[in-house]
Amino acid sequence: MKKKLFLALALLGASLVSSVASSSALRPCDTACPTTTGYCNCPSWTDRPGFQTFCGSWNRVGACWYE
Repeated sequence: MKKKLFLALALLGASLVSSVASSSALRPCDTACPTTTGYCNCPSWTDRPGFQTFCGSWNRVGACWYE
């Protein structure tokens, strides 16, 4: 019984860690750059809201803006 409880807690902890890591990558480029990963999401007011791109290129055509 204790092994099952430990396994359940370990799985819960792993899922929480992965959700925190992915949520940090969901920050908009205009407020979160630079990020530790180098990635950010295009802000909602751009042509491609939510699109993942590099911090260094988000405000150029092709990243968050269409040509």
